[in-house]
Amino acid sequence: MIIVLRADTPPRLTDADRLDRLHAECETELDTIQYDEFVRQADDGHVWADIDWLRTSGLAQVGDPEFATNFDTMIAYATKKGWMDETATSVRAHIATA
Repeated sequence: MIIVLRADTPPRLTDADRLDRLHAECETELDTIQYDEFVRQADDGHVWADIDWLRTSGLAQVGDPEFATNFDTMIAYATKKGWMDETATSVRAHIATA
């Protein structure tokens, strides 16, 4: 899963079926990124992404039981690593600059 961050549009998700590497790609300067209610800044190198938004943004895969299992495995791994917010509704994703 790749969260695409830009200055002129809200965050969007690509490669929703790739659950082995959640990260964000920034196509602009970090201080110009447009955030929304589903993706917010954690610090200069990370964002917080709403877990339900991630799950449902992969619309083609939502009804796929294998996707659901793999998604839950990804979130369990993130939880184990301490990459969840205090409410356990958002996961931290590293920002890679393009």
